[in-house]
Amino acid sequence: MLAVFAGAIAVLMAYLVVTYYRGGRGRPWTTFEPRWAWHRAGIYFCFCYLASYTSGGMDRIVNSPVVTAAQKADPVWVAYTIGALAFILVAYAGVWAHFTPTFDRPRKPLMSAVFGFLWGSSSGQLFVAVWVLADKSALPTRGAWLLTYVILAAFQPNFHNIYWDHYIAPEHDTRMTQKIKALCCHIPNLAITLTYLALYGNYLIFVTLQVIACVAAGIAMRYPAPWATAGPLDFAHRSDARIPRATGYVSADPQTDPYTPFYRGWHPADDPGPTRTDVERV
Repeated sequence: MLAVFAGAIAVLMAYLVVTYYRGGRGRPWTTFEPRWAWHRAGIYFCFCYLASYTSGGMDRIVNSPVVTAAQKADPVWVAYTIGALAFILVAYAGVWAHFTPTFDRPRKPLMSAVFGFLWGSSSGQLFVAVWVLADKSALPTRGAWLLTYVILAAFQPNFHNIYWDHYIAPEHDTRMTQKIKALCCHIPNLAITLTYLALYGNYLIFVTLQVIACVAAGIAMRYPAPWATAGPLDFAHRSDARIPRATGYVSADPQTDPYTPFYRGWHPADDPGPTRTDVERV
């Protein structure tokens, strides 16, 4: 059954690559086009699913017990599971969502959630694929954990900063929010959930946690439908470095910019904000 599924994914990936080559390749990178962004994302999603299948990760996800009887009776496992879920919800539905400018994109939570599900289920399986390959090596569990963490910690920020945040995602960051999300969401997410996977082997729960994180992020950034019309600020700017990187939205004055209300001391441009006298009165 998994072979049939993987075969269908391979066919879909080939179709997406061919149609993108014919219609999307060479289009100006100075605008965000939802249709082709979905195309690029679809190719990445398919690649992750196929990596999971070929590594044996998909087999572990499907055929390993979701939860064992011993785990249900283990208060440490229960506490860790609840804690990991709580962290994901607070980090992504809370912190990540709060520090995400959306640039007046319309709310389309269903399509954004669909994108988030595909994003989380594929990325989660890519993480599993790397873990399984490391776990199959001669390394002890701690060594396999460290190898997996190093690989993913190097891959994730570079892939997102160089490619994902420019060619697939609409603008949803500033330089400040990039740092906040890395420190408060992405780095601890990988550390907490990968440790959970290494200790307990709950593959489906691990992937589910990544799905929840990405669904929350997809909805928070208001990821557009493939047929949507992009706004003028949806294009993610990038640096002029030899290897260009997404810079995030750069504002002339983030304390009055309507798209940066999370900055300390922010106030609307037509409101001067609290004066020294006002502060003294309070």
